[in-house]
Amino acid sequence: MHIEINDKITLRHIQEIFSDFYPYLQIEFYNKTHKKYETSDEANLIYPGKTIDEIKETHLSALLEIQPWYKVADVEREFQQRFGLSVQILWKQKDNWEQTTGMDDFTLKELNELGRNSSDEFIISEPDSEYPDEE
Repeated sequence: MHIEINDKITLRHIQEIFSDFYPYLQIEFYNKTHKKYETSDEANLIYPGKTIDEIKETHLSALLEIQPWYKVADVEREFQQRFGLSVQILWKQKDNWEQTTGMDDFTLKELNELGRNSSDEFIISEPDSEYPDEE
């Protein structure tokens, strides 16, 4: 996946592109950075309707590549180092979106799969009774 980051793109558009590739993951933008394995404070969440030029003083236009084998921490670090954007990746756990604290070493593919499995409504369980033996 490639995302073109420029002054006119909204945070929501970046979120939509990201979620098109990873439907059980979500990316949120914050005005303060967090360290690896730490949560981001909801009070620092940036409204997704804002454009990059509304939140950044430095103006940069570049293409960001995000591959399924990239680790969560690496993607978050890339946004910070290249664009000065503090992001937190969230994963879908049942019906809730949870920050990936403690999961920063997972790849996007692994975490998306965990979210899919957690949200799967059709989980097959073992039957209560055993099958009778055939004679």
